[in-house]
Amino acid sequence: MIFTLLGANPSAALTAEDNAQNTQGRQGASELVADACEGITFEDMFEYSYAKFEVDIDPTYESAYVRAVAYINNTLSDIVRTDLDDLIAETGAPGGGNGWLSSQERDAIEEIAKDCIVETNPRFGFRTGLPHRGGDGVDWKNASWVKDSNNPMQLEYWNLFPPNHPENRTCPAGSALNPDPTAECYEIPTTVADPNGERDCDEGVINGLDECRIIVWLNGSMTWSADLTTADSFTIAMNTTNMTNAELVMHFPAKNSVDGDPLRLAMFEECDGRNVQEGIANQGDTPPLGGCQNDGTISHQPTSNSDGSLTVFVHTTYQLTQWPIGQDMFGDFTNQPPPPNDPPQWTDDAPADSSQISVPSGVNTEFMSLAHQGLWLTDEAGFGAIDLQCSSSSWPVVKDANGSWWVTTESSGQGTVTCTPYDEDDNGTVRAGETRIFHLLVPFTLATSNQITSSHLFTLSPSSSSPNMEVTVTMFQDGALASETGMLTGGPADISVDTGALSPGEVHVRVHATGSGMTDFSHTYDLVLSKDSLPPIITVSSAEWDGSYWQVSGTFSDPDGEDVTFTIDIDGTNGGQIAVNGNTWSSESINFEIWGEGMFIVTVNACDASNECASITQTVDTADLFNDQTITPPVTTDPVIEESGSLPAPGIAFTVLSIIGALMYAKRRE
Repeated sequence: MIFTLLGANPSAALTAEDNAQNTQGRQGASELVADACEGITFEDMFEYSYAKFEVDIDPTYESAYVRAVAYINNTLSDIVRTDLDDLIAETGAPGGGNGWLSSQERDAIEEIAKDCIVETNPRFGFRTGLPHRGGDGVDWKNASWVKDSNNPMQLEYWNLFPPNHPENRTCPAGSALNPDPTAECYEIPTTVADPNGERDCDEGVINGLDECRIIVWLNGSMTWSADLTTADSFTIAMNTTNMTNAELVMHFPAKNSVDGDPLRLAMFEECDGRNVQEGIANQGDTPPLGGCQNDGTISHQPTSNSDGSLTVFVHTTYQLTQWPIGQDMFGDFTNQPPPPNDPPQWTDDAPADSSQISVPSGVNTEFMSLAHQGLWLTDEAGFGAIDLQCSSSSWPVVKDANGSWWVTTESSGQGTVTCTPYDEDDNGTVRAGETRIFHLLVPFTLATSNQITSSHLFTLSPSSSSPNMEVTVTMFQDGALASETGMLTGGPADISVDTGALSPGEVHVRVHATGSGMTDFSHTYDLVLSKDSLPPIITVSSAEWDGSYWQVSGTFSDPDGEDVTFTIDIDGTNGGQIAVNGNTWSSESINFEIWGEGMFIVTVNACDASNECASITQTVDTADLFNDQTITPPVTTDPVIEESGSLPAPGIAFTVLSIIGALMYAKRRE
């Protein structure tokens, strides 16, 4: 919706002194518009009731001029106005997001809307050469809008701000973009402000201008990268998803061949079913030419004009509830004469007569899909004109509602199927193409254990009719896979797959095989293997004291590559946190002085994501922390003092030294 378009100040009512300081802001706004609008479509900007697009191809076939008009009725007008109000709120301008839209905001919207449309996706894709129906090499975005001095773009609204809206009011103070109090400003509610008010669209009677009708006009130029100027044939593809009710009129100037043949629409198809959700890599199988599945919601009518030009009218509808199931249309144009009306032909890509078509064992499986038929069969009237019929006297075969052929296979060996393509000639007479016989071959049987080992073994036993084959066995799960390739040359062979990259849990198996004279075999088997988790490996590198603090650390690894978490306890009581750095772990510094004296068992537990755990223990003896040793000085007698006043006896000096030593080493801890 349009409220996603930008987040910059859109005010067009700048005073002269504001212009210089806002130049840089406008440049930033253009970048924001480009980022916000890139890739969206006209329908993302305006959800319409009906739209008409006229596309006039330039005589050079290098560009086109587009004239579009969209009618927005009833409650869709509420949606458009609400989105515009939200857009103003995104810019931070006064009055935005308040449920009212002002006439001054209209000017701002018109100023930036054209810059936004230039960044949008016109939905067209052009490619020269052979017809196509999407797939690899098809660029849905190789058409783009052009806006410059030579190619101006026009965008206008009608009744976006109806002046006689029943709830029209003057802009309240502070809500106008232009601070000039004399500037005209009125606003209308984006939806129903007064539930009891009268609206023309609610009454079912139109009485002039009202809030329930909006018209948007767009005129602009479009160009593309494909060289249509010299091309004899080209395909125009268009993504019509979300074009709820639209007409497309394309005008092609005369483009005759060298021999004078005029441009014609050789084939037109509606193709439904592509997954158009953003970010989806696999959008579905590419349908064969003339084999698109559709619900018939696109109609077309080509008209050859007297001046040699061609006009193609298209009407498309789409139910929004079907999104993200996409809807596309393809038009194949050429100025070459129609080919002869021959019976269906097998292409060079088709298996030769008596070839082997590989199938898995003991299942109901598709052996010739609609996509395969589109590659293997051709008809000048398109794939849709071909009716392929197959039969088998050995294994039961059946055609499903989409036209694909299925077979119920045996556990080994091969069955035979006969296939003939049919179409009708110009008189409506059914005629047959070449009949081909194919051998539905089970190339091998596969045996393996359900319990995965580090080097997991698969035994493959080829059928007696199988050619020499190169076989790749792939084991896969979310986010991981492991594979190995081997050869089958007439007898059973083992292929061993290293499962080290796989995580514990469920694992699936897919096998791909190629061989001479056999279509490629690719099958995901209906079996689920299981890989058990191994516990982490944990070691102790050091356990050291620092005063009364003790710390233990080590290394760890997990054989399955899973994340590992740690806990530590002391005699069953929480011992703090374990820090992890790479493949190393370490405990906090634990102050055992607060644990008291004794023997303590420290246990470190390591558990992986599969809850497989390993633990190690350390015994800590704190006795040395509490083993006090006090040095007691020796018992001495009072010294005898000689009356002669001589020096003290040697015992006095020894006593002094003993006292000093006792003071120095009292309560020393070992």
